[in-house]
Amino acid sequence: MLGRAQKFFIYESGDNGAVTFLEVRTNPYAAANQHLKTLDVYELLSDCPVIISARIGRKGVERLERRGVKLLFQSGKIKEALGEFQAKEIVN
Repeated sequence: MLGRAQKFFIYESGDNGAVTFLEVRTNPYAAANQHLKTLDVYELLSDCPVIISARIGRKGVERLERRGVKLLFQSGKIKEALGEFQAKEIVN
């Protein structure tokens, strides 16, 4: 679940399709069991137009999509998920 993730790994996609690691962000809400947690997590990631996650709750998906965030659901290793992102050619 996105809201339970301990850390978020932030990457940037360049015009040439290259993906560059930028930083790791700690999720202070990971252990919290709160209403509308997705909105707090969104504030941490509001500069990210695309979120790759194995799973996001149904209401969380709706909240993120209303804010224009593109979602890609992929489990496994980050490198594989980034490859899937590149293959789908999601615009940065």
